[in-house]
Amino acid sequence: MVSFHLPVRRVLAYSALFMVCALLLMSCKLPWQQARSTAVASAPGPKPTAQQLITTVQKNFRTVTAFHVLMKVENLGTAPDGAIQIRSADGDVVMPDKVKASANVLLSGQVVGVELVSIGDTQYLTDPITGQWRVVKGVLNASTLTDPNTGIVSLASKLTGLSKPIDDAVNGNPCWRFTGQLDAQTLAFLTGGGMPAGTMLLTSVCVGKADGLPYQLAVTGEAAKGDTAQTARTFTISNYNETITIAAPQI
Repeated sequence: MVSFHLPVRRVLAYSALFMVCALLLMSCKLPWQQARSTAVASAPGPKPTAQQLITTVQKNFRTVTAFHVLMKVENLGTAPDGAIQIRSADGDVVMPDKVKASANVLLSGQVVGVELVSIGDTQYLTDPITGQWRVVKGVLNASTLTDPNTGIVSLASKLTGLSKPIDDAVNGNPCWRFTGQLDAQTLAFLTGGGMPAGTMLLTSVCVGKADGLPYQLAVTGEAAKGDTAQTARTFTISNYNETITIAAPQI
């Protein structure tokens, strides 16, 4: 998914960074408070605008305690030599700074499974070669990404060319879907950068009509080296505010 020219000893650290970021990328339109919130999408009256939905996200994100994310990647291009690509990830986030995830990673031409637990500024990652847990400190504190004022959620304000919401559904849940454009350079902290200025990513989000929650986010385009114009990353979000326990693994 994202490519890094790194020696193997640093792949673990940057894999931890990317896996946490990938599970939080949907915060371009991150999950918000459930039906008890005053979500624009669930209010009676005229169809909400995309900007109203984004404003609601930024407001209600502060009340989220936990959520589940499933990420799938399609149409990846050829990665540069020595690069790592994440093909899929499945994990939980407990606010403000805990993540537990599994991922399928393409490393040196081989697909391997990687497990991650991130608590505060310490990441526990399984070695993609041996499967043993490693401790990687100081790579990332997830709270820097989940902070609604300075984290990834602030990217919502950088979307341009917003469309009018249309009727859609995700996993049987009726929702409002709208699209916008996001400059790939705004994701450089996640992808490693390297894309020319003005490389735009088509971003689509579906917001539940009944509860004002985002059920799906999709980003299509060249976000990183090795991507193609058809590279698509889809995030399906569920299990808001459920009780999830994330603990450090036994080393």
